[in-house]
Amino acid sequence: MSTDEDPERGTDRRKDLRDMLDELERYFEEMERDIQTAVHDSLSAARSMQKPFVAGFSFKLGPEGRPSMQFFGDSPRLAGGYRSPLTEQIVDQKGGTLRLVLDMPGVEKGDIELGVAERTATISAARGLRKYKAEVGLKTEVDPASAKAEYRNGVLEILFSIRDKDNKGYTRIDVA
Repeated sequence: MSTDEDPERGTDRRKDLRDMLDELERYFEEMERDIQTAVHDSLSAARSMQKPFVAGFSFKLGPEGRPSMQFFGDSPRLAGGYRSPLTEQIVDQKGGTLRLVLDMPGVEKGDIELGVAERTATISAARGLRKYKAEVGLKTEVDPASAKAEYRNGVLEILFSIRDKDNKGYTRIDVA
């Protein structure tokens, strides 16, 4: 038996490593295509605009070790000059909460409209040239009635209780 074989599992560790590297290579090829498409679409839209153009992406590893990428900024897919805000979701299973954080500088709390269903949050805000719009799929079902929103220094934070199985519905939320 070679030293690269794992006798307990009966597998070749080199094969496992090759499989992981192949999967990682496929992921990066897909990510490269997505970035090229987003940049091309963004630049095409920017040429027709007479104002500054903002776009970017966030890349991170999730708790299960899977990479995720999020595009934000001016979006050619959103009519009316709206931007997609950078968002982050933090699930606290122990505390039974989900915290949704959105970066939306340049608007006031009175400009923000927020609606929530069990699996989706819809956010929009507009003040002058600053316009944001997002429909965020939530990582877990939440109790819409439990939502508490706060806007401070360009950051909107919404705290939800994770949904019990017996409540349902859509709720409009006021921002504090």
